[in-house]
Amino acid sequence: MRPALATPYVILGLLRFGPLSGYGIRAELTRATAGFWSESYGQIYPALRSLLRGGRVRRLGQGGGKRTRRKVTYAITAKGRAALEAWLAQSPRAEQPRNDLLVKLYLSDREFLDKPEAWIRDLLTRETERLERLRRMQAEVPRSQHRHPNVRFWSFALAHGEAQAQATIGWCQRTLGALALLQQARARRLAAAARRKLPFE
Repeated sequence: MRPALATPYVILGLLRFGPLSGYGIRAELTRATAGFWSESYGQIYPALRSLLRGGRVRRLGQGGGKRTRRKVTYAITAKGRAALEAWLAQSPRAEQPRNDLLVKLYLSDREFLDKPEAWIRDLLTRETERLERLRRMQAEVPRSQHRHPNVRFWSFALAHGEAQAQATIGWCQRTLGALALLQQARARRLAAAARRKLPFE
């Protein structure tokens, strides 16, 4: 299922663990699923309105005094649980990959080396930070299944993110090494061309 269509079900899945506000849903997605899923407020609030109209969530009022805005939280309904279970039973739909970095690398050549190196170093930094964050989250997952029935499944998803991050880090390191060799070869060609006083080709 495409991400835009999956948004309501992702929200229902989070609300199954307990009531949340729109802000709380976004925060939980950022904290727990950032390695493999993300939603913006522009996706969350329209999906919540649609779920309300369909009777799949209900609104719970909370909040404050005269000086604080009233915070609205949402809870899943029996109809919402049934819809979530039906969606979970469907086979996941594979998404066509779109990777801007990889397509630019594919279309580059040996004389265009400096920017790809910077891009890959940036990716290496981001993936190293992501791996550290995922490992911290794994350490925080309760080890006893009796504390929460979903802990094993949380761990499965986090482990996939860890494996992806490790693979990407390894690829970055190998590719940076190969780029360094290409840069050395380019420098030798330039030096040889200068000695011959010939235009470099």
